[in-house]
Amino acid sequence: MSRVTIADVATAAGVSKTAVSFAFNNPERLGHATLERVLGVANELGYTPHPAARALSMRRSGTIGVLIPQRLSTVFANPFVSELIQGLGEQCEEHDLTLLLVPPLDGSLEGAIRQASVDGFISLGLTPDDRALEVLDRIGIPTVLVDSESSPSHPSINVDDEGGAEAAARHLLELGHRQLAIIVLPPARAQVNNTPTAARRLSGYQRAIDAAGAPEPYVVVAGISVAAGARAFESLPRGKRRPTGVLAMSDMAAIGVMSAAQAAGLRIPEDLSVVGFDDVPASAWTNPPLTTVRQPIIDKGRLAARLLIQLMKGKVVESPAPLHTSLVVRNSTSSPADSDLPIRRR
Repeated sequence: MSRVTIADVATAAGVSKTAVSFAFNNPERLGHATLERVLGVANELGYTPHPAARALSMRRSGTIGVLIPQRLSTVFANPFVSELIQGLGEQCEEHDLTLLLVPPLDGSLEGAIRQASVDGFISLGLTPDDRALEVLDRIGIPTVLVDSESSPSHPSINVDDEGGAEAAARHLLELGHRQLAIIVLPPARAQVNNTPTAARRLSGYQRAIDAAGAPEPYVVVAGISVAAGARAFESLPRGKRRPTGVLAMSDMAAIGVMSAAQAAGLRIPEDLSVVGFDDVPASAWTNPPLTTVRQPIIDKGRLAARLLIQLMKGKVVESPAPLHTSLVVRNSTSSPADSDLPIRRR
């Protein structure tokens, strides 16, 4: 059986196709009698608007796009994204919207933007000068930035990265650590400079280190997975220069550092103290449980979606103040022991 079309309903009801469209998309533009007749005929014929066609006619898709600069396999290695999407999803459910993950298409984030049928975007970790944001500006689609810097066109949602990082570094310094290493978040896409989030956290760490008069930390850039954290540990100095404390900008990298350190014969925290950032659920279940900086990831997602929905309604939106972070002290940190320990190399 062929699908009933808008033309079939229009003919049977004795109205134009435009009137049928109004009945489903703008019912207030029809008289009560006409509206009832059109809907009654549509019901008898079994007609329902095709979702794609309805989206085109209303210039709405009912979908929010989550713009992700990395491959999905990389992104989902970090539970942070799942927590964020939970917050986004709660707001989408409340407003009858769907979520579409938009990773690079054939390596091009700009191409993915052009192909995505969405009413607005939430972008993760892009710098304000990213080419993808230039494309969004040209298209004129509402966009909220997460973990970035705001711009005149796009409000941003952030947490107190600098304050959280400073608290993490100060915790290790107060325990007596002086030889520190920092595991820095990788740049977004092919960019050279740190992401805004990484720059803020690095500034917070450095502020505490400078205030304590401690030596310059060893800095290594690593991904946001356990495997990346393990590789970062392998690159750390050995012998007298070996760090006794590690500050990682993500929990998953911190867990990778702990795992590799234990495999190399080090005890956590007696021989190496490790602090993460995020407080994803897994951080409480590591052995030992991970000291970390808690950020309200789900709340961040809720707020980002709420602001985007306001933008989609044509309202003026400003970037809110950074959300609060707090240090959660668990058992992966303690005062340093002897730093000149033999380490098994794999």
